[in-house]
Amino acid sequence: MRFAVSFALSLTSAALFAGDALAADDPSAIASAFCKARLADDEAATLALLTPSLAKTIDEAKARSDVIAKATPDEKPPFGDGIPYQSFPDLAQGCEAGKVDQKPGRVEVEVNYLFPETPKANWTDRLKLVAEGDRLLVDDVLFPNVANGEPDQTLRKVLFQAFDQ
Repeated sequence: MRFAVSFALSLTSAALFAGDALAADDPSAIASAFCKARLADDEAATLALLTPSLAKTIDEAKARSDVIAKATPDEKPPFGDGIPYQSFPDLAQGCEAGKVDQKPGRVEVEVNYLFPETPKANWTDRLKLVAEGDRLLVDDVLFPNVANGEPDQTLRKVLFQAFDQ
């Protein structure tokens, strides 16, 4: 019995390690994990894919938004609807990893948000992945087309610009 439990734990650990290695080595796997987290609206799973730098920037933006919310309770704070991890607030019916592009110092991978019933509503964002130790992590989300029409926005820009108004 002890052997069976020990063996099962070893298999579980190996599977978890293999999953981490896969995510570390494969930008498409990271994009797929990001898609899964976004479709489930799972912020904890999304945050687990981010660099410490981006996670800190998000925490700071949330804290600033909370201060504004407390100071002006009758007004919607900058991130009253949550952190905009994607170009549009619409909950897509599908999401999949797309083209991977190697760039100096980073990898960019497309994230395609899909609406099978209305394909014209589909859009594509790009994840900027950087090496963090022995893993690739999301350091920014690039929004080629955004709901407000401003081109070339990124998650980091949106987080900083929200307080410039």
